[in-house]
Amino acid sequence: MLVSPPRADPGLTPEPGLAPEPGLAPGDLGRLLDSFRLLMLNHSRVLDHQGDLFGLGDTDIRFLFYVWATGDLVTPKRAAEHLDLSSGAMTNLVDRLVDAGHLDRRRNPDDRRSVIVSRTPRGVEVTTAIASAYAAAFAEVVPASGHGALADTLLDLGRALDRHGVRAVDAPHAAA
Repeated sequence: MLVSPPRADPGLTPEPGLAPEPGLAPGDLGRLLDSFRLLMLNHSRVLDHQGDLFGLGDTDIRFLFYVWATGDLVTPKRAAEHLDLSSGAMTNLVDRLVDAGHLDRRRNPDDRRSVIVSRTPRGVEVTTAIASAYAAAFAEVVPASGHGALADTLLDLGRALDRHGVRAVDAPHAAA
């Protein structure tokens, strides 16, 4: 079931301190925030559904996609930093995905104390199947000529969320 915005405009206004950007009509920022919330909700539902199909959790899927993004050559330590997991949690995650046949683990030729993980053919099959659901949705909604611009916008948004939603929150705690 797709989660959609309500039919009637709820008259969303930004929270105090969130002034609309120049060029946005009044209420547009609220609509943008609500649209983003719905996108994240639908993304979560896709991950839950795909995870159920393949017997994977959200973190399993995020890790498999990170391994893919690294060219199928990543150390668990580097992946743990990216996924914000402890070394113990990462060890359990790697063990579980190796046991399930999604990942291969081998000695790191550059550091004998470390291992390299990569996707197995089953891991490739799973990530390809999940990625195809997203690719089909993007292809349905975004014309090919807009893929690059949207990709740039999403990268910029991710960086801005990191600045305002992660680092900004950590700053007061670091000073204490």
